[in-house]
Amino acid sequence: MLPKRMMSAGMGLALGAMMITGSALAQDKMSDQPEVNKQSGAQIDEQEGAHETDVQAQGAPRLAKACRDLAVQKEDHSEEIDGKSIYETNAKDYEQGEEFELLVDLLGRGNAMYNLTCQIDADGNMTYDGMKKTSTAKSAPGGA
Repeated sequence: MLPKRMMSAGMGLALGAMMITGSALAQDKMSDQPEVNKQSGAQIDEQEGAHETDVQAQGAPRLAKACRDLAVQKEDHSEEIDGKSIYETNAKDYEQGEEFELLVDLLGRGNAMYNLTCQIDADGNMTYDGMKKTSTAKSAPGGA
């Protein structure tokens, strides 16, 4: 009969071999999963696009950026909005030569939004009208 130490060592080796085999099988089960780009965390094959607003996908219009910059200059709490991304705007509805209320929504922390309002006169001059912190986009009431 084998000494107890040898029996324990043999069982330990057998258990270790079973764990390695099980691990290899588990890795093999993952081979049918889509490949993931580890840098971005995105799937490489057949990836669906994220739900983005047109502004996020195509870039913010010049007018929306100008309104944000004006708000940073004029707002008492400008550090709250400085550097925030533009989520949505109604700038695409602006027609030159007409008065226009420009609405710009900035992404805040969590589900917060900063709703900026600027006025554009018939000559194209822009003035900053104010900011509200909410949880919804105001420039696209039908949803982004």
